[in-house]
Amino acid sequence: MRHGRKSRSQKVDGYKRHILKDLDLQMIRAVGVTKANEPEAFVTSDIELDLNAQHLTIQDIKELQIDRAYLVSDWVKERNDNMTIICKAWKVKNGKFFDKNAFVLDWENYLIRCPNGVSLPFDEGTVIRFPKHECETCLLRSQCTESKNGRSISIHPDESLLVELRERQKSESGRAKLRERVSVEHSLAHIGQWQGDKARYRGLRKNLFDLRRMAVIHNLHVLARISENNAQQNFSLQ
Repeated sequence: MRHGRKSRSQKVDGYKRHILKDLDLQMIRAVGVTKANEPEAFVTSDIELDLNAQHLTIQDIKELQIDRAYLVSDWVKERNDNMTIICKAWKVKNGKFFDKNAFVLDWENYLIRCPNGVSLPFDEGTVIRFPKHECETCLLRSQCTESKNGRSISIHPDESLLVELRERQKSESGRAKLRERVSVEHSLAHIGQWQGDKARYRGLRKNLFDLRRMAVIHNLHVLARISENNAQQNFSLQ
């Protein structure tokens, strides 16, 4: 038995399901299974093999809507300029001091400016430490830090993407876009009802086969609804 956690309170045993759904067609295009103690992002290489079998590549995807767990995946790290990532950004921790949003990032010059106007150069994936002497004489120190060494800010390796995601979800259109992914949650829920909460087999290979079988059933349901809707639209009264 393999044990993993999605949060401090939510534990996962055994395996985790993953699906890649075409939101335009409402079809599941690929699936994957990972051990419960493996990060979700590890599944993208297996899913990409399924896409390649359909003569598709990740570069063909113009808009990728994902859960936050996949933000560290190779798909996001190696994305091209034509791909748009739609995801709910990680929350900035709020405490008694200025949070990260209080610091201005100048992406043209790669400078970070603190609330008191002190600017330093930064690179993504680094920790910026403001000079000790600047923080000691700062009038805003009591609102910023208690550290004797001055304030520090961690810059995520893909900070520019996180900033873009946070800005997008502030708008009504951005929040509406995020809600489109609810369709994927519904598909996972349906598969969970059919497949059950316990793995039927031992090992990844057999359980991947079982998940693929459930994805086929899901797609047949989608086709049945499309056929039913088309049949209803073809009736006329004269």
